[in-house]
Amino acid sequence: MSRWARITLILGDLGCIHFGYLAAFLLRFRGSLPPENWSAYLELTPWLTLAALLLLYVYGLTSPQRRRWAEIFSSLVCVVALLFLSGLSLSYILQTYAFPRSIFFLAAILQLIFLASWRRALWSWLLRRHGPLTLLIVGPLDEAFKRREQLEKHRPLLFQVRGIVTDTVLPDQKGDTLLLATYEELPLVLERLQPEGVLFCSSVPQGERSRLMAEAVARGTSVFLIPRLEDLLLAGASMEPLNGIPAFHILGLQEMAVGGWKRLLDFALAFLLAVPALPVILLGALLVKLDSPGAPAFYVQERVGQGGRVFRLIKLRTMVPEAEKDTGPVLATPDDPRLTRVGRFLRATRIDELPQLWNVLKGDMSFVGPRPERPFFVNQLKREIPGYHLRHCLPPGITGLAQVEGEYSTLPEDKLRYDLLYARSASLLIDLRIILRTLSVIMLRDKAG
Repeated sequence: MSRWARITLILGDLGCIHFGYLAAFLLRFRGSLPPENWSAYLELTPWLTLAALLLLYVYGLTSPQRRRWAEIFSSLVCVVALLFLSGLSLSYILQTYAFPRSIFFLAAILQLIFLASWRRALWSWLLRRHGPLTLLIVGPLDEAFKRREQLEKHRPLLFQVRGIVTDTVLPDQKGDTLLLATYEELPLVLERLQPEGVLFCSSVPQGERSRLMAEAVARGTSVFLIPRLEDLLLAGASMEPLNGIPAFHILGLQEMAVGGWKRLLDFALAFLLAVPALPVILLGALLVKLDSPGAPAFYVQERVGQGGRVFRLIKLRTMVPEAEKDTGPVLATPDDPRLTRVGRFLRATRIDELPQLWNVLKGDMSFVGPRPERPFFVNQLKREIPGYHLRHCLPPGITGLAQVEGEYSTLPEDKLRYDLLYARSASLLIDLRIILRTLSVIMLRDKAG
């Protein structure tokens, strides 16, 4: 998306937002605009515009990412809801009492209607005009087919894999409806298919990857790279020559300044949220007890935290009692048959996670960080995924980058990539952005847990 197209997108969003305020005034005052009320609105307009721009940025609505409509709509809901709260706060702080509170309520409804209509029309038009993003996948055959399935299974309108370029193609595989070619044939395939992008799998050998990426870049083709561990560690590295030798200085994850500000943010948010969360937790606990009277309302489970230390995580119980008695440890799934009726609702709304505020207050967890896993699965994943232990350099979180960007079906190694990307860039602003984006994730059933 060009710069002018992005500016048009932002102006369209701001137009819908302010048209919502204007329409609310006209409806509230039956087609008239009293001067004192209009003056109050004009006084707040710059601040409301700034708040809207910040929220649109936080929820990724100013960028040209290819996203499902459900993700865009859930983000719009959060933007409108938070703008409503921001407007009320600004009106109180600036003492613009001639701006009726009823206008904010009415405007929020109209803004969601206008924004959703405008964004849906734009989303549909862009899909019709540009179609799905056409890709080549470069990598070992098994991994390439797995990535193809991930791209096309849930988002066939957004992505289309035109071919796979791999290390070896057997004669009996040439008949596949998908074009298969070897690494040496990449220039010919690029010339023939003219894909919009090339996705490089993480397990392409280093030498081959550099050569093939150069081929794609030289032809002006977009390159997408699934990072390896060393790529992730380079994120945020600084150039530091050693006696004339060009070198990158890679800091250890534990050297990040996440101690003071992170703990302060966690304690402040947990303390503020504890009061409104408490009645919700108690109501949830009551529903759990009514659903299964003989079982406890809360569920305590061992999880692995920072430095590999095991702590006891507390949640509202969502599964039948002794759910793993006959099977042993089993990872939960979105449609897990072990979920109770109440548990399904609690998990869908993330209410079952609210008791973890206690873990945050105790210092066992942070609001943002890698999701803590059980010792059984940690030991298993350490054997299967190189570098998995690195995620334990950070305090575990209620939410994280993997939760807002990934899905329930996201592979553990991809969740690790998100965790390490967060580790290299953690900051106060990024934590706040992830927390706000988690609000939109709650509305999406298939996002990562």
